[in-house]
Amino acid sequence: MRCLLQLAEGDGTPMQIRSIAGREGLSQDYVGKILTRLRKTGLVKSVRGLNGGYVLAKKPAEISIGAAMRALSEHPIQTDHLKRDLCGQFPGNRKECIHLRGCNVRQVWTMVMLQIYKNLNQISLSTLLGPELEVQNNLIKIMKKEEVMAA
Repeated sequence: MRCLLQLAEGDGTPMQIRSIAGREGLSQDYVGKILTRLRKTGLVKSVRGLNGGYVLAKKPAEISIGAAMRALSEHPIQTDHLKRDLCGQFPGNRKECIHLRGCNVRQVWTMVMLQIYKNLNQISLSTLLGPELEVQNNLIKIMKKEEVMAA
């Protein structure tokens, strides 16, 4: 997320891996892997040339935190395949969970995951730009708006 925020704060100016890594205290290899994953999912694009680097592929207001989290997850959970994705991550010692056909716990995790992504999908990258207090106020407004809509 911090790599995405670095690009969002850059106002469309390409940023090099070493610059992002230095600002975030991360290794260049790690930042390179993150940016490669984000590029493959269409959230960032690479710019070639002397002043090249990485830029956001969309405006910060058009990138949801949910989309970013799915792009950055090792095994992203797709909300339209929750049963397969949730159960596939925890099969125990087998290839497939023994409770795949009937599970009392899956319903709880399904509800939790749907709520998490519902919230994350409502928050754009632009919401996280600015001083921490401003970001906090932006998030409170989003949550209050959600409460009003739910009522």
